[in-house]
Amino acid sequence: MSWIGFIQGNQSSFKEIYDAHIDDLYTYGKQYHYDKDTVLDCIHDLFVNLFNNPKIAKEVNVKYYLFAALRRKLLRLKVQTVDIDSLSEDISWTNSHELDLINDEVQTKVVKVIKDKVDALPKRQREVLFLKYYLDFSYDEIANMMGVNVETCRTLSFRAIKQLKVELKPIELFTVFYIFFNKF
Repeated sequence: MSWIGFIQGNQSSFKEIYDAHIDDLYTYGKQYHYDKDTVLDCIHDLFVNLFNNPKIAKEVNVKYYLFAALRRKLLRLKVQTVDIDSLSEDISWTNSHELDLINDEVQTKVVKVIKDKVDALPKRQREVLFLKYYLDFSYDEIANMMGVNVETCRTLSFRAIKQLKVELKPIELFTVFYIFFNKF
């Protein structure tokens, strides 16, 4: 498909890979850096490096590779300006473009309550939920990306969902998964 075509030198395949992943990479990157231009620069650098060095295995999970590479790139950037112990604490939940549209249209109390509850979750729990339910990564991929074991990822996810169940009414819980974790 696109990846094999890219490795074989097909530039339109490279464009397909870029177009298929740019929006999700941007949304994910905003968790690590507040400045949208810096995030876009890192994404573009990632694709330039990929284009200049396409010697990557044919059997690779492209989505996982791109997200892991972007995460490493943004963390390296952050290490240059922030103490390494505070990296995990600096990851913040960001709204996707789709959520911004919903907030503009709906502007309801339910959305505000849900957002407040999700934002109140510990940062690593938010990251696991985002990677698992928004980007469809497996627990193995998330564990590898975050540098923890699979059981830790499962525990973080379980605790986040359990906390949301306790704090939200059933209808609000359904809405949180619909708004925050479904692609439109």
